[in-house]
Amino acid sequence: MIGLVLVALLAQQAAPETQLRLDSPKQPATSESVVAKGTGIPVALINRLSTKNVQEGAGIYAKTIVPVSDGHKIVIPEGTMVYGKVVRSERAGRVKGKASLAISFQSLTLATGTKIPIYASLGNSDTGKRKGEATIEAEPGKDGEDIAVAGARGATAGAVVGVLSSGIGVGRAAAIGGGAGAAAGLAEALIRRGDDLTLERGTVIEIVLDEDLAF
Repeated sequence: MIGLVLVALLAQQAAPETQLRLDSPKQPATSESVVAKGTGIPVALINRLSTKNVQEGAGIYAKTIVPVSDGHKIVIPEGTMVYGKVVRSERAGRVKGKASLAISFQSLTLATGTKIPIYASLGNSDTGKRKGEATIEAEPGKDGEDIAVAGARGATAGAVVGVLSSGIGVGRAAAIGGGAGAAAGLAEALIRRGDDLTLERGTVIEIVLDEDLAF
């Protein structure tokens, strides 16, 4: 009889503890890691891109060159693979215009194999200059002149040659020489194509997140 009473008392004492365990709220789930919109991520190209031969839709492969943190811990280690594609490739024209590449980085792959889509615009590039949100344009150079520049340069050189000619007046010689030089410059501009834009392996491009990146 005494044994039954002790068992009943023990059961009463255990019941509240069991009920407490059942009613206890669950621990909150660990919050996700977020790299904020506007964060710049510099990457280095693995493959070479040139307007001379690259086609629209060609793949772009790069690696991050610095670790990226969510403010508490590193979530994108240095060396993380980043993938994209060429949206548009334009060579410089024979009359005017500069070569340009429109590129888009679209995903990154963590060391675990997890692939995460990204939405980003171009920031800076150590080759060419940024134009708009996705385009890198060739810097103007010696061979990147348009028809007006080439013609003016030819006219100046022709005028100098004309002045040095003998047997005619200075003014007339300059006019003749200038006209011939302009024609030569025009012909040169029509024949010659401007420089291609080439992004060599190792070219560093900054991509800027357009949306928060959650892990």
